[in-house]
Amino acid sequence: MNAAADFYRRVEADCPAFQARATARSLTRYYNAAFQPLGITAEQFSLLVGIAGSTKPTLVELATRAGVDATTLSRAVRTLEHSGLVYSGGGRGRAGKRLDLTHPGYTLMEEAMPIWERARSQLADALGDDMMKAAHSAMCGLSAAAQTAISGPLSNSSR
Repeated sequence: MNAAADFYRRVEADCPAFQARATARSLTRYYNAAFQPLGITAEQFSLLVGIAGSTKPTLVELATRAGVDATTLSRAVRTLEHSGLVYSGGGRGRAGKRLDLTHPGYTLMEEAMPIWERARSQLADALGDDMMKAAHSAMCGLSAAAQTAISGPLSNSSR
């Protein structure tokens, strides 16, 4: 094996972003399978939770809380609107329109929450409560460390 291949394997093993993305993909597949009978994805469930858990948020507010780009989020919200699960009204544009669940959206969430709880419980049972808490703490810590690093100068010493 050559040195470059060894280096790339080390990135796979040591990079928290690499592992976080792989973990996120696995969890997304897991929750997509759980929500499949309802015809929604894990991403759509997260958006519905974000909307239902706020007082009529704007798209920009929702994107900021989720840490995603508002343009990307607007496409996902538009899909939920076309499905009749979300309503956006009042104001203009992403910063003005307020989002809310429709009656069918709230009905779907009543069906989705027990599914989410069972799926979460299965993960907790497989991992154990201490490991679940440690994973949550580690993810929050990594997120905070990355945000802090973004606001500081990045080292160019290796270039």
